Amino acid sequence: MKKIRHYMFFVMGMCVLLAMSACTSETQRLEQRKVHAEEQAKAVSELMETDEDAEHLIDHINAITQADDDIFFYIFYENEMVYWSSNRLVMNDTVMDNYPYGAWIPVTYGNAKALARRTTIGYVNWLSILTVIPTEYTEPENTPGIEDIAEETFSFREVLNTPHTHSNFTTNPYYYIIIALFVLIGLVGVYGLIRHRGIRNMRLSTRIMYIILACVLAVFIYLFVMSVQYVHTNFEERQRRGMRTRSEYIQAFMKSNYSLFFGYLKEENAEALEAELRDLGHSIQQDVHVYSLFGELLASSSPALFDGNVLYRRMSPEALYQLIRQEESSVPEEKNRPVVCYEYIGSHSYLVTYLPLRNEYSEALAYISVPYFMSEQKRNAEVDALLAKLLIPYIIVLILALLFSVWAARSMTKPILLLTDKMKRFEIGGKDNHIDYPYHDELGALVERYNLLVDKVEESAAQLARAEREGAWRTMARQIAHEINNPLTPMKLSVQKLQRLRGTENFDAYFEKATPMLISEIDNLAHIAQSFSAFAKQPEVTTDEVDIAAKLSQVITLQRANDEQIPIRYIGADSGVKVLADPEQVPQVFVNILRNAIQASPTDIIVVLNTAYSDKEVQITISDDGGGIPEEIQAKIFQPNFTTKSNGNGLGLAISKHIVEGTGGRITFESSPRGTTFFIYFRKR
Repeated sequence: MKKIRHYMFFVMGMCVLLAMSACTSETQRLEQRKVHAEEQAKAVSELMETDEDAEHLIDHINAITQADDDIFFYIFYENEMVYWSSNRLVMNDTVMDNYPYGAWIPVTYGNAKALARRTTIGYVNWLSILTVIPTEYTEPENTPGIEDIAEETFSFREVLNTPHTHSNFTTNPYYYIIIALFVLIGLVGVYGLIRHRGIRNMRLSTRIMYIILACVLAVFIYLFVMSVQYVHTNFEERQRRGMRTRSEYIQAFMKSNYSLFFGYLKEENAEALEAELRDLGHSIQQDVHVYSLFGELLASSSPALFDGNVLYRRMSPEALYQLIRQEESSVPEEKNRPVVCYEYIGSHSYLVTYLPLRNEYSEALAYISVPYFMSEQKRNAEVDALLAKLLIPYIIVLILALLFSVWAARSMTKPILLLTDKMKRFEIGGKDNHIDYPYHDELGALVERYNLLVDKVEESAAQLARAEREGAWRTMARQIAHEINNPLTPMKLSVQKLQRLRGTENFDAYFEKATPMLISEIDNLAHIAQSFSAFAKQPEVTTDEVDIAAKLSQVITLQRANDEQIPIRYIGADSGVKVLADPEQVPQVFVNILRNAIQASPTDIIVVLNTAYSDKEVQITISDDGGGIPEEIQAKIFQPNFTTKSNGNGLGLAISKHIVEGTGGRITFESSPRGTTFFIYFRKR
């Protein structure tokens, strides 16, 4: 419990620190915006004190004040506003006398809370700059009496009655399906990368699948993004064309009513103008506003938008200055070109088209404003319809791509897998070492090269085997000649001496002496011939169940009877130990090793049968305390014909190794000056 409390306190402390950090960061950002706004206001003030003409002065002020969308500037001549950098803030009936000089104060406007600061231009108080930094916007649906206002408007009815959603992402189920599909595929891909520790450690077929699927997914994502972007762009373009057509109709209608009007529309024309706009708005179901040539509202088909502090009573300064510049153009089409820009209600953006209202003499009387709110619901419905059409084909194509990637990976790696399998099962002289691959591509070249190497290896193996056989026969011939030559020399000398002594008195005495020696050497020659014949004719090793303890006990008993001078101690069972061995030849293994141990002139020989060595093998050790085997010849003792004895033929250990390993066993040894131990291992039944 104490650890849990400590953990909870730690989490709570981290949350508090994060909250304090967020608040501190927001405060720091606000202070930075204040400093930036003060620098901009100072630059505007200094610019206003220059002698530039009005047009260039406005351009320079716009360049300064529109550098930051979250800082607004208003220039007042006494209490009359003569310049505004934005019409986003609803600050109707603003009186400069309510703002103190030089200090930032919190203020509340029709649609936002903000910080405001008033400064003078030069040394006069009648020309001042109001700098405003919005801190929080009020959404139109939270405006008092918004239901009544929404009933009187056409263009903003949807946005005023519907809470704002910043994105269609949270309401469109197709987005969730597509993203869930991509996330699932991504998680599987990441799991594969983690499991194989990178793409380089994957099998080639898996890498090919990854690459194909990654390319398909990249194309899908690109097509998905481009499709949604196309729907948005196409929807907006269609809405713009419709708005342009409707704006031109309104412009033509208004021009027909004011074709003979001279001068420009003023406040005294506002009442009649508003009645006409109401009738026009109801007939075409469209909001229409008319602003004076100075950018101030004259009349509207929906005046409740302005009276209810939803919209500001001044037009967009961007559109105003652009229309003023167009008025100076000598090209009629340029002078009548509509200006389209984005404006805001709270955090909602909408399009507004501004056009000049002219009489039949092409004189500008006022500016017409036609707002149009692009319905997010309609746009989202089009996106939904597109995704509904594309989702099923996308999934089908993705499944087909997955199947194709599996097929392509397997077809491309099949020759390599076949090559690997052939190399694993390769046997010299085997019948199916070659690979059949009918295609002439890069893998075909690899397979062809492999088949050539197989032929060369088999040819080299045949040559090597032939050379080994010839070498073995030559070695065997030399060994036989050596073994036979050794007894023949004394035999020849003895026979020659008998020839010299024939007819003399010493003949009989030497004859009696030489005859046993000749018989012994003849027996030795017969033994040599018999040993080599046995090695050449040794039968194939067969594997069967053998009571190795009984076989070993019989051999030890016979050896004890033949040589009683050297004791042989046996530690192990006398019977009942079953192993896999050759029942006919396995006693020869024990006889050969025991004979070698006896010939090492030891004082003691120990034989141990260890059935608990492992679960799979039985271990037999035969140890002597003779002089050991010299280290320089230990690697040769299992070679045929190698011996260090004058009367040996070097075949005993070679035959023993052949018999043991032929049944799946092992034979090793360890030797030192204190003696030698042979280890024989047989597989358990």
